[in-house]
Amino acid sequence: MNIKTVDDIRKIRGDIREKIKTLNLKQFQNQTFGQENEYSYRGLIGGIESLLTDLSTLTQHKNKFLKLSDYDERRNIISTLNNILSYLENPSNLYSYVNNLKKILRNYNVRNFSEHQIEFEKEIENVRKIKMELKDVLRDALMFKMEINKNSNLIKETQEDIDKKLENSIETFKEISQKLKEMSNETDKQQTLNEDLDSIKRDAEISLDTISEFEKEASSNNKLIQTFAENIHSRDKRLAQIEAETNSISEKLKKYEEERKSILKEAQNLIETAKQALNYKTAEGLSAAFSTQHEQANKWYYWVWWIVGAGVCLCGTLGLGLWVMYNIQDQWFMILGRILLLPIPIIGAVFCANQYTKQKNIIEDYAYKQTIAKAIVGFSEELNKNGKDGDNSEYVNYIKQALTEIHKDPLRSRKEDKPLLNLKNNQLEQLIELAKKIIEIGKSNT
Repeated sequence: MNIKTVDDIRKIRGDIREKIKTLNLKQFQNQTFGQENEYSYRGLIGGIESLLTDLSTLTQHKNKFLKLSDYDERRNIISTLNNILSYLENPSNLYSYVNNLKKILRNYNVRNFSEHQIEFEKEIENVRKIKMELKDVLRDALMFKMEINKNSNLIKETQEDIDKKLENSIETFKEISQKLKEMSNETDKQQTLNEDLDSIKRDAEISLDTISEFEKEASSNNKLIQTFAENIHSRDKRLAQIEAETNSISEKLKKYEEERKSILKEAQNLIETAKQALNYKTAEGLSAAFSTQHEQANKWYYWVWWIVGAGVCLCGTLGLGLWVMYNIQDQWFMILGRILLLPIPIIGAVFCANQYTKQKNIIEDYAYKQTIAKAIVGFSEELNKNGKDGDNSEYVNYIKQALTEIHKDPLRSRKEDKPLLNLKNNQLEQLIELAKKIIEIGKSNT
């Protein structure tokens, strides 16, 4: 059996959980809320998740929930959940609805349900899993940090070792050069210097090894430099290609700009020609003609007789209705004939009303067109003054709209198709039904 209030609680609970996943909990990190500032934003969200767990226990055991609550209480829970969903991102108003939900759920003593204990253990298990995953992530991060520090120390040590070896090599070369000079000056002491030569030879071998290591490092650095040079060369090629494309686009833009200027110049010439051909005096003549037609159509005797005719027809309809009502004892065909006379004055009243409406439409239309004709001259000059250089689109658009309004027929249809025929058919059907009833009454009386 589906209970709508319980299903609504489940749905809103799911919506709140989905929205919590999208919240930025660091947004109100250093702020507190509540009457005693007892809540943080993260604490409010955690409290809401705990309350949603309690609601899950209640909705999973529907029968028990229905025994413990009535319809108004469930509606109250739905209203509170909707407010929590609305104010999840506004903790200043959120905490009051969280407190209300606590008060409501406290009456059900959900925490003492054996089923709630199972739900609580599941939540604890999920927290433990998350804790273990965080420990693994933290351990990996620490190992990565140690490895970075180790590599940094090795790099520093290698650099220092290379610097020391370089200094030693320089000193060794200096010593070799000094000893060679001494050998050239003291050729007579060759025998006594053999031991020195052996030691120098050993130092030279060590220096050669050091030089070979330097050569290897230089060759590896040379490869890196070559790779870097190739990258720079490829970037230079790409920049040259982009520059060529830019130049091509610039040429096209220049051509488009020249074409636009020529088109605008041609449009300006056409507008000036149109001004000379039309002449603003035409607008003044139109305004005078519309003013004359408006004054002529607005004379009282053109429309007052239609009001009088409509009133007479309505009075005739009322009189026929009273005649039918007060002479009900006559024969049925006499009553039917009187009833059939009723639509005639009604149709006459409708006709007079339509004619009055047409006359009023003509008056309003001529007044509107008179205003448009008077405004053409002033607005046209103003649009030309305030328009952009070489751009007369606003002026052309205004003249086009003004001429469109002037050429509209005063007696044009101003509404969509009217359901007059359907209304008349309904009235006739009602009259026929009424006539049948009157005939039956007349027959029963005779």
